[in-house]
Amino acid sequence: MSVDVVVVNYRSAPVIGRAVAAARGLAGEGAGVIVVDNSPGDGAAEAVRAVARDATVLANRRNRGFAAAVNRAIAVSTADVVLLLNPDVERIDGDYADVEAAFADPCVAAVAARLEHPDGSPLGNCFTAPRAFDYLSEDLALAQRFPGWGRPRRFRQLDRDPAVAGTVGWSSGACLFLRRAAIGDVGPFDERFFVYCEETDWLVRAARRGWTTAYLPSLLAVHATAGSSPGVDARPSLLLLESQNRYARKHFGPVPAAALRAARAGIDAARIARHARGNGGASAAARARIPVHLGLRAPRPPA
Repeated sequence: MSVDVVVVNYRSAPVIGRAVAAARGLAGEGAGVIVVDNSPGDGAAEAVRAVARDATVLANRRNRGFAAAVNRAIAVSTADVVLLLNPDVERIDGDYADVEAAFADPCVAAVAARLEHPDGSPLGNCFTAPRAFDYLSEDLALAQRFPGWGRPRRFRQLDRDPAVAGTVGWSSGACLFLRRAAIGDVGPFDERFFVYCEETDWLVRAARRGWTTAYLPSLLAVHATAGSSPGVDARPSLLLLESQNRYARKHFGPVPAAALRAARAGIDAARIARHARGNGGASAAARARIPVHLGLRAPRPPA
């Protein structure tokens, strides 16, 4: 199966070349490379072409976010499979034949790699479709506070053996193979998600149309989380919060989503009161979240 590697750049020039080289090391020199540049002029295009001279680089005049960038790349891609790859993936170990074998099942829309941090610790990549409780549980760290309670552990599949292959609800877009036929059936990424949750939304939509996501532990991607934009304050926690709220509104309905935002705002208000005279950092973080709950929009990264 032919493959096009899609990488979205936002100030990731120091690391993006390594990610592209890792992808071609897995899929072969014949793999296409498409980079959508959300911060043109930062040196990323040159870094990519240093390891893949035939790469296609699509420059955006402004940072349109991840989902819009992926859609632009897919529109020019022609391969059977599209590999979404974060620019901060340092290494990919495995055999592309395993990916092709997983796609031999005609119901498989996506194949996800096992993820690890650079220090070798696991980076969970098996999830169930989110529910309102899961977002509240994440806010309150219930899985860590109550390790014997199974319900908070279900979302991140914390009791699943990461070495066992199988079907999952969704997986991270850090190293995710998508079948072109499934993209044609499910449709493009939802560009209302600036960053985060766009792959969750797409994979959940795919599942509702009968497609599955295969988790392939024989394929290992080493992912330096938050390493794609070194030295850049991209306000990731607020952008994640915005996308989670957008996901809730889309998939849970407006009334349950509003109730969820109110509950999460209440949690943050309690944090502000609790840390009013103590941990200033915790109080400031909670204060920054309140406008995102109310306005459904987080501050965008600098241009």
